[in-house]
Amino acid sequence: MTTEQHANSQTEDESADKKKSLYDYFIAVALGLMAVGQWGDTKDIAIEAWQLTMSNFTHKYEYESLEHINVGSNLNYIAKYMGQPKLIKKSKFHENLSFAYFLEEKFILTLIIENDRVNGYTITSLVDDFVPNHLLSKEKQQDVGTIADKHVNFQDFTLDYNNVEYLLVSEQLGKEKLYVNQYFGTVGYHRSGDALNTQIRTIYDQLNLDEENPAVLDEVKQLTSKVTNNFYGVGEVNLSVVADSVLTNFEYSLYYKK
Repeated sequence: MTTEQHANSQTEDESADKKKSLYDYFIAVALGLMAVGQWGDTKDIAIEAWQLTMSNFTHKYEYESLEHINVGSNLNYIAKYMGQPKLIKKSKFHENLSFAYFLEEKFILTLIIENDRVNGYTITSLVDDFVPNHLLSKEKQQDVGTIADKHVNFQDFTLDYNNVEYLLVSEQLGKEKLYVNQYFGTVGYHRSGDALNTQIRTIYDQLNLDEENPAVLDEVKQLTSKVTNNFYGVGEVNLSVVADSVLTNFEYSLYYKK
């Protein structure tokens, strides 16, 4: 057996063990439910328990729910799959835009809304291995990767470290994608003082001195090849609107009780 075959065999064994563990866990839950009542009366609870079990071990149901969201959707349609947003804010710079937030344990879903229409949406991952399916093709993304791994050639970027630390980039797609924008980046809540924050602060200060400094763009490109991507988005709005929609450290702490 070759090294590659051995590795594949080991991966398959681990996957089988994981599925067996899930099944055993579910059976234990189901038996507990049967002990407190008739199976016919508790089957709906059992289904919910299985979904909860799967959610604890995988991201399957979260990924499937997010696949229903598209640019052009309306809030009522999305509520069928995601429930009602837990927070709605008005844009600070565009009176016709508002932001609706679905504050989940594993991610933050933000809708950019104009007259009940979704002009764009973003997903901020709060779990290291939470990588939503590609927002346009709905195909599975392979791994977390860096910001640079996600785009072909970004046209715009923005960063900050004051109210919340972030580095975001925007890439406009071709006419076959109706010139929609993709957004990628990193958002870090309460990470002040670490190496990434220091780099972002240095670039931010350089931009304040000279917005046209070509060295800044090179530094940003280098940083995107080092920083883990945990921010995904697609929409018709420019990057300043997306940045406006990012929750601050204070808001994150307030709504997540952290």
